[in-house]
Amino acid sequence: MMNKIRLFAFSSLVTVSLLAPASSVLARDYWHWSNNRWDRRADLRIDYHDLEEAKRQLDYDRRHHASRKKIAEDEARVRDIERDIQGDRRANR
Repeated sequence: MMNKIRLFAFSSLVTVSLLAPASSVLARDYWHWSNNRWDRRADLRIDYHDLEEAKRQLDYDRRHHASRKKIAEDEARVRDIERDIQGDRRANR
């Protein structure tokens, strides 16, 4: 009976030691993919936040009769952010 326990313990130890490197490689690849995916989502989220802020600023300037130059700058900023979002979306496909 004691020999069976020792054999089971030794075989478990060998199995774990053989599987550990394979599982760490798989986990590293998964987390690498996962981190990239979350980074892309975070970038898009920041871009959308910036877009909303730029639109709010444009609306504010229009309501408060800002100069045409200021309104043109705000519109250019909105277009740039939208272009950036579209580029990010194309790159992620």
